[in-house]
Amino acid sequence: MKKLLLVGAGGFGRVVLEHAIQQYDCSFLDDNCTGIINGALIVGKTTDIEKLYGQYKLLIVTIGNNILREEIYSVAKRVGYDIPNIIDPSAYISPYASMGSGCIVLNNAVVQNNVKIGNGVILNPGVELHHDSVVGNNVTIYTNSVVRSGARICDRVSLGSTLTIGNNVVVEKDSIIGDGETISF
Repeated sequence: MKKLLLVGAGGFGRVVLEHAIQQYDCSFLDDNCTGIINGALIVGKTTDIEKLYGQYKLLIVTIGNNILREEIYSVAKRVGYDIPNIIDPSAYISPYASMGSGCIVLNNAVVQNNVKIGNGVILNPGVELHHDSVVGNNVTIYTNSVVRSGARICDRVSLGSTLTIGNNVVVEKDSIIGDGETISF
């Protein structure tokens, strides 16, 4: 099994670990914890990304903060890490959709045809991306939210749980939309 560094051993990191260990031998980097969490050793802090490159070639960031995730991916790419996607087997990804690297797609998410997803995107359980929608880089979409056909979610957006982005709506970069809202024309 290939070795994978997960950056961030908090709650979301532990959730992603459960999916990643199906394919990888996983270890964590975390700035606030040491020891072993859910069977995975914490091998260092985020400042150790360069130092650990010889030992690890794969890295994924399991931190919900979009800006911090973007910064860490920038360092990891400069160093030369490969950035895989972690996709739960219960998720449906259309063969006609495209997805960048470093994406995390959790339980029962649906990505329909002609959807374009950037790098470092987090799709939590039950998220639906309807056909022809676009999701930029380092976006987080929380549980059971829907992005309707033709909508465009720009970089570093955070969408709360159980919300709907209407057809052809554009959500500008760095926007934060709370739980349960509906954004439409």
